[in-house]
Amino acid sequence: MFIEKRANGKYRAGMYYDDPMTGKRRKVSITIDSDTKASKKAAYDALRDKIAELSYVKKDEEITLKEIAEKYTEHQKASTKAGTYRRDKIMIGKVVDTLGEDVLANKLTARYVDQKLRTTGKENVGLNTYLNQFKRMMRWAYRMEYVDDIAFLDRLPAYPDPEKKLRIEEKFLSSDELKKLLEGMTVTKWKLLTQFLALSGLRIGEAMGLNDTDVTDVIVINKTFHPYDRTLSLSAKTDAGNREVFVQDELKEVIRQIRAYIRKEKIQYGHRSKLFFPGIDGEPIQYPAYNKYLRENTERIIGRPLTPHALRHTHVSLLAESGVSLDAISRRVGHEDSRITKEIYLHVTEKQKQKDNEEIKQIKIL
Repeated sequence: MFIEKRANGKYRAGMYYDDPMTGKRRKVSITIDSDTKASKKAAYDALRDKIAELSYVKKDEEITLKEIAEKYTEHQKASTKAGTYRRDKIMIGKVVDTLGEDVLANKLTARYVDQKLRTTGKENVGLNTYLNQFKRMMRWAYRMEYVDDIAFLDRLPAYPDPEKKLRIEEKFLSSDELKKLLEGMTVTKWKLLTQFLALSGLRIGEAMGLNDTDVTDVIVINKTFHPYDRTLSLSAKTDAGNREVFVQDELKEVIRQIRAYIRKEKIQYGHRSKLFFPGIDGEPIQYPAYNKYLRENTERIIGRPLTPHALRHTHVSLLAESGVSLDAISRRVGHEDSRITKEIYLHVTEKQKQKDNEEIKQIKIL
């Protein structure tokens, strides 16, 4: 240990050590008030502790799930969109809380993960959300060499989810079903929002993030509101999501009705929100309230519960039914390469083709 007197009358105590990661000679130092025997002894102990901390290379088997999660979310922050990062961070936090933040990552087993997930009492669709997020994180940890083996992940298949196997036509509303739904909806505000989403193809977060000035002869999509953590991203969900959606006559009439309704709300509740479709407090609407209303009403009227995202699928189906090309539909809804959009398009066009063939079959020309 060396001691140097500084210009301010205090002392600098230091030590040299070999960095185990680089093999290079390095120096650490601290400031002490005097060079008495007691001060030197305290400085010596402090420097040894500091060197021990700097020199310590944590073994893989000692890294906890919480530490893995922190490293993973930090990596995600730099490599994903802000909205995706925030959503994933929340979900990862829930996964870590469920499995145990002090659990050693290299000691995890399929049986342990399965048992912990099942204790949440969630339905299988919720368990699969946790499981998928956990698997993504652990595969990243394996690539970064924080864990030695992730073979146990192969012993954790997705939990049975019958709803995921729904027929493609059950993921959207037909034009007749949409009309029936709208006729049966009694809350005017939610009915207008349902019409707007079905006629525009916007994601619910895109609609919630719209300012009134974004809606003219086209709808300008350049930001997304994230319903679960109620934050706004100044970009669409994807690069293709930044777009302008043409306002057809049918949609134009719904927009007129929405503006008339919102004007009355502003007078009634005394807010001056700049949003196109605000809640009664002038802030973005409460997504859970609309989601609950739509699910309950689609189940009551149509016979199956649907989420707001199904209205986006409905828009795709209605355009396909009207003969709009797949490329044009993809550009309108802001999809670069969506499997579900293609499935809906092919299903509707094939169904239309069968209908045409049936009509031709009945014709006698000669």
